[in-house]
Amino acid sequence: MSDDSITKGPSPFKKDESSLASAPQGGGGATKKSRPLFGRLNQDLQDALSTWDTLTEEMSTKLSPEEEQLQEVKRLLSELKSKLNEFED
Repeated sequence: MSDDSITKGPSPFKKDESSLASAPQGGGGATKKSRPLFGRLNQDLQDALSTWDTLTEEMSTKLSPEEEQLQEVKRLLSELKSKLNEFED
């Protein structure tokens, strides 16, 4: 099997010289332009976390419709029991 039958194009593993020319120089750190973007992103994430915490606290005390119905049935049974006790006395 010869190398010609494997591929006939640029190797995907070779560095493209044209992309290297356009790459930022100086260590690849964050640029001044990207810092506000990350600052806004960080603030958005903090706001989302705060909202999530608030909603979780509100929902933890709220009963589901099934639980509300169960509470109502328990209340009605308790009322019925007390009225039946009145008849027994």
